[in-house]
Amino acid sequence: MNVRKKHEKLKTASQAEILRSHQRDIDFVKHLRERVIDVLQILGKRKGLLPFIHSDIPFKLIYFFFTSGMGNQTLGEEYTGIVQANLEAHKVPSLFARVLAVILECFGERALLKLLKRLEVSVNDSCSQLTPAAVTFFNSFISKMYTLIPILILAHKGLFYIFGQYYSLGRRIARIDYAKVYGHRPNDTISWGLRLLGIATLAQCLLKFWQSRNDDDQSQRCLPIDEKHGKPMCQLCLEKMPTTATPCGHLFCWFCLTDWLNAKPQCPLCREHVLPSRIVHVMNL
Repeated sequence: MNVRKKHEKLKTASQAEILRSHQRDIDFVKHLRERVIDVLQILGKRKGLLPFIHSDIPFKLIYFFFTSGMGNQTLGEEYTGIVQANLEAHKVPSLFARVLAVILECFGERALLKLLKRLEVSVNDSCSQLTPAAVTFFNSFISKMYTLIPILILAHKGLFYIFGQYYSLGRRIARIDYAKVYGHRPNDTISWGLRLLGIATLAQCLLKFWQSRNDDDQSQRCLPIDEKHGKPMCQLCLEKMPTTATPCGHLFCWFCLTDWLNAKPQCPLCREHVLPSRIVHVMNL
């Protein structure tokens, strides 16, 4: 992987080129996963390796190890004529920076959510020496972080659409951007379209943030109350205690919410897109 000499000014890759490069890499990773699954199916080994092939992450790690990890361009970078570069230092990123960027892109958000989950369990442990006020404070903080982390990641993507620097938070932390080294540069009109998309994305983040600040009070007011015990009930079955929250802040019982999301990945109340892996078990209701 080569970049210009230090005394020459590097040409920053455009948003469109970076997006096209990553999309081509994602398509190849999916193609690689499908071929591996076909081979395992023929060998009769698919069931034993089901946890391994269930996600794209193992295949991303393998793909980026043999490309970025070994100092080579990815297929997407080759196709668009861009290379990974530390534009501020005018040099090729170190091996450590490239590996760090890949790890953060694959596991960063998941690791943060797992860390919050462990903190939540520790805070609500019966053996905890925290005061009730401290427990309430930490539970409120953790609940807000569950909501804010996806919003921050989305906001960073909006900033990328507008300014064209640092495709992901992982690459920003590792200080890895992209330089254009050969090939035809796309028309500026494409970049303006992406800038408009960035503005819309940031507006969406502001609306999500505003909604998250009001959802706690609204969800408590809207929850049906068990008249006999004076406790809130699941808004779907109206029978069980709500123990599970969506990223948008609405509460349901675990079984109702998981059944709903398996059929339709949307919040039953506000229709916000929700992945089953993003729901959170609430322990302090």
